[in-house]
This record gives sequence, structure tokens and C-alpha cells, in this order.
Amino acid sequence: MNGSPAGQHPTAAGTAPDRLWLAISGHGHGHLVQVVPLISALRTRYPAMLLCVQSSLPASLLRQSFGEDMLIHDEAVDFGMVMSGPMTVLAADSLAAYQQFHETWPEMLARQVALFEDFQPDLVIADIPYLPLAAARLCGVTSVAVCSLNWADILEHYCSGLQGSGDIVQSIRRHYAEADIFLRPTPAMPMETLGNTASIGPLITVGQSRRAQLQQALQLPENGRIVLLTLGGITGQIDITQWPAFDKTVFLVPDAWLANASPPIDTERFRSIESTALSYADLFASCDALVTKPGYGAFAGAGCSGLPVLFAERGDWPEEPCLFSWLQRVGRAASIGWAELADGKFEPALRELLAQAPKPPAEANGAAMGLELIEALLGQSVPTDKPLSSVSDDNR
Repeated sequence: MNGSPAGQHPTAAGTAPDRLWLAISGHGHGHLVQVVPLISALRTRYPAMLLCVQSSLPASLLRQSFGEDMLIHDEAVDFGMVMSGPMTVLAADSLAAYQQFHETWPEMLARQVALFEDFQPDLVIADIPYLPLAAARLCGVTSVAVCSLNWADILEHYCSGLQGSGDIVQSIRRHYAEADIFLRPTPAMPMETLGNTASIGPLITVGQSRRAQLQQALQLPENGRIVLLTLGGITGQIDITQWPAFDKTVFLVPDAWLANASPPIDTERFRSIESTALSYADLFASCDALVTKPGYGAFAGAGCSGLPVLFAERGDWPEEPCLFSWLQRVGRAASIGWAELADGKFEPALRELLAQAPKPPAEANGAAMGLELIEALLGQSVPTDKPLSSVSDDNR
């Protein structure tokens, strides 16, 4: 590709990247939400750059996030972890899936290299599939991993006691190490086993308050509450038909929850998120609270929007402590059990959360910091977490 041997980058110092290949995990929507502001910053800086997105996420969602002027390659590039609903990781099934994935590694790597030879990217960004990073290294293309977690650490956490997991984990780590840099947006897992990380601020899109518009559309009294309820795009539904009434509260929930409900949902209490025609970023800036599960998009978005968060503890999700400790420092957050969320019995906890004194939102400066590091990388000067040790996890 581009006549460049492995390890040499075709984009010369000071040369604008012409073609960007972006690989996004289809494991929920958090990886997409996280990478959007970075890509937006890059495309603003380099408006002539052609973007190709590789992901199993719906094309409509990708176009909504990046616009129409891009290419989409809908071939799945990773699967994350095998889940049972939105909260439970199936460890043995996940390890088996990774073992099968790595058994066909040579064929998949050759396929990815062929895709790059066809598209001719001069920059590859992955959140956080590692196959494109390995292919980029073979093709001599500059590559950037970006995520608050990585699949090696997640797999090791759940599967370290299972036979054969160690070899898979080490293989994944080697491929992440093939990235020229691994950007860790705040709040992120430590990733101490990787030697190419660089910390940046929160990587999230911050919206504008549309409170008056939303309140009018919902016909809500001035002292009414609007609570956003989402589980981050992971399959799984709560039976909200059985929830007790909340005083002067309207819940915004995914449209699918309403469409599939039996008996029909009380639309005075529950309205679809899609019916508001507002982005999640604007909803985060407009609602009174968020009820959710731990995830980067939810927590970083809330921390940078000043939105109180009531979340159901996952308990065994290794990213959860990093997310919660950061959000406690910069915002308002409280936890409940999954049963309390599923049964809708959390109004006292919500009331207590909303009574906490608000804090100024954290600064969403991750895109600007990431852009600076990528441009330094293209100039062959690559700061990592050693010289960036002054970057704090508060990132206000």
C-alpha cells in the first residue's frame, strides 16, 4: 500500500491526511459516542479528508453521527464480549468466541489488508478493534487506538481462570501495541500493561439545553421532572409497564420499549426518546437526571453536562470503578441495585440524588487534546503517558 514498507508511514510530516479509515466496535453505542468528537475535530481541521467507517452498527446511526459524505463498510470488525442482556457478561462464551476469532486470524488479517490496499488510507483509527491496527502496521499506515478500555483487559478480568485465556489476552495486547498511540479518554481504565498510551480529557459531545422546548412538547408543568432512561444500546429491556407512579415525572425511554410493551405503556409517564427529535447530547443538557448502567458515554456525557446520574451497579464490570470515582468527583452520582431499577423502585434514591448540590461541569477537552497528539504523531513526535503524567483524571 502506498509503496511504504511496514513501520514507515506514508503521510509525511506536515502533510494533511487524505483518507481516514475508522473502525468502531459494535458492542453497544458507547464506542461510537466516544469517537464522534475526535473524528469531528479531525474533519473540521482537514475538510477534504475522505472518511470510511467500518462497523456492524446500523448505517443509519453512523450517518446520523458522521453525515452523508462518507463511505461505510459494514463488515464486523470485532464483537467485544458475549452478553446476556445489558448487564451480564458470559465469560466462557466470550473466550470461545475469541478463540474461534484467533483461529482464523491469518485469513482475517489478509482480508483487512486487502481492504486497506483498496481504500489506501493514510490514517487508521480504531475504537477499539485490534485487527485494523495489526493490518495498518503491516501496511505501514499510521494508526491510533482510542478508548477508555481495551478488550485484553476486559477479557483477562472475566476469563483469567479459564484454560487458554492467557495466550489470547497476550495476543490482543501485542496487537494493541502495534498502534502508534493508544489514546485514553478520561475517565479510563489504567491500561498499565500497554506501553503506548496517552491520556486525554473527556471525549464526548456536549449539547445545548432545549429544556423549554422539551417541557412544552411533553406538556410538563414547570415543577415536573424529565428523566432520561437508557442502557447504552445493549440488547435487553426492562418491563416498565409494572413500574409504580413517580410524582410529576416523565421518563424518556427507547422507542422499542414502548413499541413492544404489553399491556400498552402509559404515555403520560413514558415517552420515546426518538419522539423528542433531540440528540442525546442535547437531552443530557436538558433533562433533570439520567438513569442508566455504567458506560463511558453516559458517565462522561453526564459529567460534562452537569446531569445527575442514578445507575444500576454491574458489580463485576472492571471499568465501573474508574467511571464512578470520576463522576463522583466532578458531578452527582448514586448507585442502586439492578432489581431496584428493573422494578422501578428507586424514587427515594432519585430524590436524594437531586437534592445534592450541583457542581460545575467537567471540560470536554478530549477531542482537542487527541487532535494535537495525532498531528504530533503524523509529524513523528509521539508523546505518551510518561511526559503527559500531568494530565489529571479530573480534566476540568
